[in-house]
Amino acid sequence: MHVYGFVPVIGICLLIYFSSYFLTKTEYLKFTTHRRIWNLLLLISFLIAGTLGLFMSFIKSFELDLEIPEFILKIHAGFGMVWFVIAFFHFSWHLSYFKKAIKVLVTSNEN
Repeated sequence: MHVYGFVPVIGICLLIYFSSYFLTKTEYLKFTTHRRIWNLLLLISFLIAGTLGLFMSFIKSFELDLEIPEFILKIHAGFGMVWFVIAFFHFSWHLSYFKKAIKVLVTSNEN
């Protein structure tokens, strides 16, 4: 069984996020800058986790005789966890958009 360090990865990610959020509340950082930083981190974590996931899927799908090193699995899992945490906050920023979109879908289907 692999150990991926769930608690440290999530904890560090949350600590950094709330620290940058605190900096926006104390006006050391603009909120738009805060969002841009986290959107960029969302993109980077997605690209790393996604690329490694595709790489591993390719190896498994075509039954290639390649051993996937454990550090690749840990990097993939770590960036996947970071991606999930950032995506959660990203989703919460856009929650009003999703509420409106769902409301439009529901009301348009009722007609």
